[in-house]
Amino acid sequence: MLNNSIARLRKLEEKDLLLILDWRNHDDIRKWMVDASIIQYEDHLQWFRRNQNRVDRSFYVFEYNKELQGYVSFQQVENSLAHEWGFYIKPNAEKGMGVLLGKTALMFAFQQLKIAKIFGQVLSFNENSIKFHHKLGFKQEGLLRQHFKDERGEFDIFQFGLLKTEWQESNNDE
Repeated sequence: MLNNSIARLRKLEEKDLLLILDWRNHDDIRKWMVDASIIQYEDHLQWFRRNQNRVDRSFYVFEYNKELQGYVSFQQVENSLAHEWGFYIKPNAEKGMGVLLGKTALMFAFQQLKIAKIFGQVLSFNENSIKFHHKLGFKQEGLLRQHFKDERGEFDIFQFGLLKTEWQESNNDE
């Protein structure tokens, strides 16, 4: 059983970029992305440098027992109290690590970052992510029908939201 007390988020640093990019470009990760293309390191580095000091975006690595296990980002939705999150766990991670990443990230977002609402979007073929959002307490707030199309096909996009107050109510015994 995984131990919550040795899980944490810390700011993404330049030294983390190569490993995080390797995970992001892995077939088992990128197949779930809206942009499923392979990203080159130079582009990744430019993205990081361009965005690292923005106040409306924050990027983290998820550590378990001081070892990198995943990536989490929060981006403020313009003219909203909500922040859209993005995340992935390293390929072949230990069973349960994804849920621990989710719980750790939500606690961090609501307690440390003082975010009022987390918003997420999931391509309809990603059934595991849909179940994941429900498991963490998210409510489905919308369905964008036939909203996304690429070489993989045409898909709906599920939209999920979790308010800080909802999270607090469901986690008041932890």
